[in-house]
Amino acid sequence: MGCFQSKTNKDTPGYEEPIILAAETPFTVSEVEALYQLFKKLSSSIIDDGLIHKEEFQFALFRNRNKRNLFADRVFDLFDVKRNGVIEFGEFVRSLGVFHPDAPVEDKISFAFRLYDLRQTGFIEREEVST
Repeated sequence: MGCFQSKTNKDTPGYEEPIILAAETPFTVSEVEALYQLFKKLSSSIIDDGLIHKEEFQFALFRNRNKRNLFADRVFDLFDVKRNGVIEFGEFVRSLGVFHPDAPVEDKISFAFRLYDLRQTGFIEREEVST
């Protein structure tokens, strides 16, 4: 794990040890370490504070677009498990886990459902689908 265990990493908001995240997600420890490198890059693209803000998330997905995107907003909101307006490293890894080929199908279905359940009512209403 080498330099991954540095004091700087542990001071990162929401930092969690790769071995713990690997145990709780479909990722291996080395994949979690690689995700940390991606996380660091994304979380410093606009505001260098060790957190991914909505603007940074949008920028990562749509580099050449200036307008907001409902899909990206919804995905960001699902990644922001703590509902504090930013994505921490642990949230990032756990949320990306749903896209891993070895993630349970039930988790993928749940994520897709929550993506379209805009009002969080437990139902996908006609208006939400058209939006």
